[in-house]
Amino acid sequence: MIDGTNLNILQAGRQLLRAFGGVNETYGCSEAELSREMNFSSRGYPALQTRAPRRKTREVKDVNGMYHLNGLLLCRGTTLEYTPDADEGRSGAVVLENALTDEHKALAGMGTKVLIWPDKKAFDTETGTLTDLAAKWELGDEAMTVTPCDTEGVLYHPTGAGDTEPEKPEDGQLFLKSTDDAPYGTGSVLLKYSAKNKKWQEVLLQTVRIHCPGVGGVLKEGDTVTLSGMQQAVCDAVAAGLNGEITVGTLEEDDIIATLVPTEDTDRYYGSWTISRTGTTWQSLDGKATENEAATAPVTMERQVPDFDFVTEQGNRVWGCSRKENTIYACALGDPTNWYSYRGIASDSYAVSVGSDGAFTGAASCMGYVLFFKENCIHKLYGSKPSDYQLSSVRCRGVAANAAGSLCVIAETLYYLSPDGVMAWGGSLPTKVSGTLATGRLTAVEWAMGGSLDARYYLYLKRKTETGGRLLVYDTETGLWHEESPAGTEMVGTGQQLYLWDGNALWAADPDREEDGETETRLQFEAVTGDIGMSSPDDKYVSRVTLRLDALAHTVVDVAVSYDGGDWETVGSCAAVRADERINLPFVPRRHDLMRLKFSGSGQMVLRSVALTLADAAGGRVSGAVPRR
Repeated sequence: MIDGTNLNILQAGRQLLRAFGGVNETYGCSEAELSREMNFSSRGYPALQTRAPRRKTREVKDVNGMYHLNGLLLCRGTTLEYTPDADEGRSGAVVLENALTDEHKALAGMGTKVLIWPDKKAFDTETGTLTDLAAKWELGDEAMTVTPCDTEGVLYHPTGAGDTEPEKPEDGQLFLKSTDDAPYGTGSVLLKYSAKNKKWQEVLLQTVRIHCPGVGGVLKEGDTVTLSGMQQAVCDAVAAGLNGEITVGTLEEDDIIATLVPTEDTDRYYGSWTISRTGTTWQSLDGKATENEAATAPVTMERQVPDFDFVTEQGNRVWGCSRKENTIYACALGDPTNWYSYRGIASDSYAVSVGSDGAFTGAASCMGYVLFFKENCIHKLYGSKPSDYQLSSVRCRGVAANAAGSLCVIAETLYYLSPDGVMAWGGSLPTKVSGTLATGRLTAVEWAMGGSLDARYYLYLKRKTETGGRLLVYDTETGLWHEESPAGTEMVGTGQQLYLWDGNALWAADPDREEDGETETRLQFEAVTGDIGMSSPDDKYVSRVTLRLDALAHTVVDVAVSYDGGDWETVGSCAAVRADERINLPFVPRRHDLMRLKFSGSGQMVLRSVALTLADAAGGRVSGAVPRR
């Protein structure tokens, strides 16, 4: 008699996979996720769909930077090229050859201008002109003059000097009341007679008029410039600040009117200095005394702009920092040409030093804050004017070295590559969003660049230990990662399009939004699932697999399977002949513990579902521990 309780009862079950995740390079990759993939996306989620084919807009070489502001700006080699958007109402690209240095650029937009470092230039998208942010004037063949004046820049020439005023002065007559030992020194007083008031009135000369031939075509009113090379004798006589930073209060053609603190205890204040390459001459205001000085260093006047590696715009100011110093700079309000204007007003420039160690690795603006990154900290700066700017520092995971280009704002959140993976910063502390990616493959980068399109974060990175690059795409709405064929050494988003440069050509990520160019054909794709069978208890195994997919015409799909980590075996192939074809691919796997599926081919496809038929194994397939008795 047979005891029925000892019989193996074979039971079948069915499991349907319809929601597919993205790339999961960790040990916990599930059967509905992908341990490896190329050219799939989350655009068809919960189905698994190949990415959209790109459209090649043009062939282009030597791209050092791209920026979009009312059009697409390319820095390629030493050439600047700007193509206005179609809705801007302007036609024709602007091409400026031999206008730039052939090195990588840091770019920022402000108003209608694109600012370019390290060239320190500004390209105006309205006029199509490229101008220098910095400016320099140098004394040439024509002499310059330095003369004390009143606040309106008026020069005065007294008819006489002495300790007693003239007895019968005329209206408006000038007289320098002075002592015998220093008739033209600061102890003297310039007087002007008023016939209406019948008395002498003091005229204050506490401003300096500097005539510099040709400076009117170099500087503008409001500029803060550094004057150097002025002879010490002139500084000792007029104002010590002549050699240093001067604010151009008024510019009348080639005459600068600047407010400077007069030198005390000098005997040559009330006079005019003429400076040339060969020497310096002082003449008293009444023309009765003259002295000469030998020439020294050449006189220059320069509007300086700092050297930056990273720039961003916030609050109508451009902010920048460099790897070489621990100082953060901001330009004057609305004026990217002035960086050292400190007059105590709300529109001043701004600079602050930070005490954190290490070099800066990036800068960005997000949610009204200006953020400056190092690998191990974030410096957050906020406020409305220099007098109330506040700087706070947080010790956390910052931007990795060489990854400043990965900074990208999407839907009020800043994404970037840190030494520990990809981070998202929403206003407080950064959080890691690359938990499903192998952190080791995101470190020691030689180059990283980020961009966005339709809430998707594109991250191209090139590691020092690998020959090729990777293009990873993070869907910020679903939280899924995918990998696409490498492109994006440089990239720029316009809000409606994302342009990727692969070293030879410029590609548009969404072909339907681009009118011109050649669309990518025969897209090669591949995806490998995680281990299938881990969720099957009681020694069940997969006895049948049915794949359901949609494919466009001329799409070829191959399905391979790997049993228990073995070699890949092709179990099915199909080719779509109609414009939109739905295909079922069933196959019967051989007995196994775990298996993985691989989908590969060319064209466009959508994996709708994977149906797994489960059956009980007759006898133990998986070795188990022997319980102790």
